[in-house]
Amino acid sequence: MGSSPAIAESVTGPFDVVIIGSGPAGVAVAERLYEDLPDVTIALIERGPTLLRRHFYANGASISERDRFLTRYRVCPWKGDLSEGGALLPALGGRGIVGGSQLHRFYTCDFTLWPNGLWPLDEGDLDPYFREAEIRLLAGSRSGGPAQDHVCKTLADLNARHPPCGPTLNAERGPNGGLPHRSSVQRLLALLDSDRVAPTRRLRIFAGTRALRMVEDTARPRRISRVRCVSVGGFRVPIGAQFDVQGTYFVLAASAVESARLVLASGLEKLAGYSSNVGKYLTEHIYCRGYLDVSGREEMTHGSVNVFIPPQSTDLDNRFQIELCSVTNASDGRSLLRVTGSAAMDPQSDNRVTLSSSCVDGHGMPRALTVLRLSPGDERRQIALLHGLQSVAERLGCGWLAEPEVLPRGASYHEAGTLRIAHSPLEGAAAPDGLLFGLENVFTGDGSAFPSVGVANPILTLTAMGYRLASRLNGLLRACEHA
Repeated sequence: MGSSPAIAESVTGPFDVVIIGSGPAGVAVAERLYEDLPDVTIALIERGPTLLRRHFYANGASISERDRFLTRYRVCPWKGDLSEGGALLPALGGRGIVGGSQLHRFYTCDFTLWPNGLWPLDEGDLDPYFREAEIRLLAGSRSGGPAQDHVCKTLADLNARHPPCGPTLNAERGPNGGLPHRSSVQRLLALLDSDRVAPTRRLRIFAGTRALRMVEDTARPRRISRVRCVSVGGFRVPIGAQFDVQGTYFVLAASAVESARLVLASGLEKLAGYSSNVGKYLTEHIYCRGYLDVSGREEMTHGSVNVFIPPQSTDLDNRFQIELCSVTNASDGRSLLRVTGSAAMDPQSDNRVTLSSSCVDGHGMPRALTVLRLSPGDERRQIALLHGLQSVAERLGCGWLAEPEVLPRGASYHEAGTLRIAHSPLEGAAAPDGLLFGLENVFTGDGSAFPSVGVANPILTLTAMGYRLASRLNGLLRACEHA
């Protein structure tokens, strides 16, 4: 297992709320709390530096350039089934700075479609938070022109649609000509700018800092008092120095894999009410992708395309979503359509995150070991998804430059489950409000809370869930003030 982490050299805080992870989920919690509570103090722990100040596409970059950016900066610290395709983006803002060209709500029926993945809340519970997320995140631009009109008309029988967008439309800008959404780093840095000129500093960002484990309060065993951290590149703390960040409430938002790993590595199993479901029900999207050559089609060369085809059925064997987006072939400049399909995996308790018994990182902490296998239903859904992509190509009358293929497990970067919300510890790892069973002050705040992952890009749902969690924390903090 390697040597255990050294005793922390210093203690920082206490803060009212400590958030671990600065992706879309963690930033949503920080954003709402900072705006709603004028006296709240927030610490946000992020293992990476600042790579971008806005969404990647906001700099006029292409999808191909995005892929090269990810190849350069992403890391995969996990062993097992996600080791080939899974990845983190250690950076302020997380993977949200490069993802989400189309942001969709979690489809209403997806809350109840999976018998082993029922949500303890429904769209009605999330609706006000969804509306807020759409106002704050969605860009006011979409593709337009003859090519977009042609694809929508040709695929009308499949209900092809423009992607969700903000209230102000600009049809002249294509999918790479405008910001898909206000990314988490952009929103976080805006908060930091406001905090710099505030009379009292309330927001502290620990960049270049890795959370190693949570530490119990010796006087109150069901509470966490601090997070043991190590500097991996922070500009204020020498690399390798360990320190504790104290807090009243803690939010896990480091990814479904890393959030579960942190809980498991903290050795909390002895706590009364602790759920044996911690780490179980790891799930993600089955992700398929191909490239259509549209360079010889006159009707496809005027304007760009950014279209999605929603699920055609509630039948789980055929439930998937397809997105079409204009790209340029990097080698010869030909016009292409990138056709991507996503389908949810069945929630299975055997798909899980555990701690490796033989592999540790440079700080002596066990790495996450991931198990993610397809169920028979997943295999049927995957075949149906590939057929769906072929059907789109046939309708458009275009040939494939690259035939659709199934991407490696984890390649969607949409992993979920592992600390899922439920009504009891027998069904999940956290209560419907995100509070981990057995603990009084630790909440799951990212995709680990999802009982099922649905078919849509999860960023909008992650953000809505973050705003909902912030409302819960708001009430708890106000109650503390009046206690």
